[in-house]
Amino acid sequence: MSDQASEVRSRWLMLAPFIRRELLMTGRTVEPEAQWIAVNYARLELGRVRGRVRLALLIYILVLGTGLGLLQAFGAIGAPAVAVIAAVVSLPFVLALLAWARGRVIVFNRIITLNDSVPSDTSAWNRTSSTAGPADTSGAAVPEPGRTGSVPGQPLEVRINMRSLTVRFGGIALVLALAAVAMAMIGRNTTPVVVCGAGSLIVFGLLAWVLIRARKHNPMVTLSEEGVRIAGWNTTVPWSRVTGIRVITLNERRGGAHVLALAVDAPETLIATLTGPYARAAERSLSAYATPLSFADRHTDTTAHTVATAAASWTGHPIRTT
Repeated sequence: MSDQASEVRSRWLMLAPFIRRELLMTGRTVEPEAQWIAVNYARLELGRVRGRVRLALLIYILVLGTGLGLLQAFGAIGAPAVAVIAAVVSLPFVLALLAWARGRVIVFNRIITLNDSVPSDTSAWNRTSSTAGPADTSGAAVPEPGRTGSVPGQPLEVRINMRSLTVRFGGIALVLALAAVAMAMIGRNTTPVVVCGAGSLIVFGLLAWVLIRARKHNPMVTLSEEGVRIAGWNTTVPWSRVTGIRVITLNERRGGAHVLALAVDAPETLIATLTGPYARAAERSLSAYATPLSFADRHTDTTAHTVATAAASWTGHPIRTT
């Protein structure tokens, strides 16, 4: 851990327990210094969530494989039991780990979003861009390779990049499948083979489900003269209801994906017009980004900055980055 990260963490731990609890539960506090500390701590922790998930999965596989291997070696359980135990134990563990990671992401994004007006102090901790930046009104964003740009004032559709989804998740499933085949061929014990094989099937199944939903919900976001529309919503949000534009970096340390959050008036009224999974997704967005109208540009053909530029051309609102 760097000196800057250690300082951030120590300042966070020095906050009163009730302030930390208030920030984690609601994302808000009336203490300006606590807001500033919380934003920097949230950025630090967001950059570590993915690494901690990977580390937990690695430790889990090693512990489970070793434990079941020893039990099988001493004759306590047979090969069929090993497969059943591995499957029964792995599924709830993985689901719980992913739920924990998602919860951390929501909590820390909420802290950053609700405190993005905290002034930056560049002399402290030698920070360069850890708090909300100034309004960005520099014009059209430059699209990344393989992604589309936009013409200000023209309709824009944001589509899911099927190829990106297939390459990423298909690659993960293929690696797991090849690992299972390789271990089976060299006569390794059953547990790692079952874990890798089951993991491959799960990832392939999730990929198929995601691709089916993606085809059904393309384009996922549409911007036009009438307003902005999210796939599956039965309504178009008029530009007159949009009160702000914000681009949030999910993983600043690694240049990760961004979230476009369009603030709207009376967000609860908007959510009330939605049903089923769309309403739940809007509620999660409201909890994490203080607005039900948001989307992440991971696996899309258009960046959040490009969409923000298009939205700014329709509304005249400045773009804030956090």
